[in-house]
Amino acid sequence: MPKQVILVGNDINNINNNYEWSDLIDNLIDLVGATGKITYDENKPFPLLYEEIYVEAEKTKIYDESAIKDFISKDVAKLVANDIHRRIINLDINNILTTNYDLTLEQVLTNAYDSLKNKGSVRENLYSIFRHYQINDKRIWHIHGDANYSYSITLGYEHYSGYLQQMRNYIVTGTGSSYKRKFPPLRKRLNQNLSEFHSWLDFFFTHDVHIVGLNMDFVEIHLWWLLTYRKRAIIREKMPVSNSIFYYYPSKLKEKIENKIDLLNSVGVKSKPLKYDEENRSIYYNKIIDQIENGI
Repeated sequence: MPKQVILVGNDINNINNNYEWSDLIDNLIDLVGATGKITYDENKPFPLLYEEIYVEAEKTKIYDESAIKDFISKDVAKLVANDIHRRIINLDINNILTTNYDLTLEQVLTNAYDSLKNKGSVRENLYSIFRHYQINDKRIWHIHGDANYSYSITLGYEHYSGYLQQMRNYIVTGTGSSYKRKFPPLRKRLNQNLSEFHSWLDFFFTHDVHIVGLNMDFVEIHLWWLLTYRKRAIIREKMPVSNSIFYYYPSKLKEKIENKIDLLNSVGVKSKPLKYDEENRSIYYNKIIDQIENGI
């Protein structure tokens, strides 16, 4: 039976923090002096909305991109851990992946979370192929960057596109001269019985992956590419992949996100709908963690 990892999205922060994703966006728009000029709604993909915010910032010359990302780092530092963060950390899972910039998972393990150092196999400034923290036997991989290294925070279409290029290199062609330490293609290493795990990407081919609290919006082009490539490789290249990927979502959204679930199923992701109560999100997430613990 494959080992397990969990990929954690932002919704678990909504259990005890009165700080929504939309609050961060409003704060960014206000920061660059674009309130009333830039509007946000669900029809604007965030990576492109960020580019709109960035262009407005460039016009005023008040804030550059590093200052914007520093602002985000300080903003998400307000978030605090809750019982679901603690239950996730206490799972018998050594590698925890998250799209979140905040360090709420690390808060469960140490009081010195704001001084943690990246333990990646190579140094990265912008992307997060290898980026992770290690505390005791837990490795926490911030796949969208993290608040301790604000420039790594993945924002904007340009950043997403460059990140996807680095991901594809690592898996398909090898890293070449992109890093001081060279890695042969992951697909080649898989055929040679992969035994070392340098990147969070490795786990999508070797471990059972539980996706929790993440919308899996289509703007997450790097995650959708990864799932698509994995499925194609299994079909075309007979890649030796036997792990499973599970996507947990509120059952009340089944009809609303039917197209998304169909597409996830088509790339080999197993959907897991559960009852969800917005007034008590903890019940929903405790049920998910119970299922992971019990192997259901």
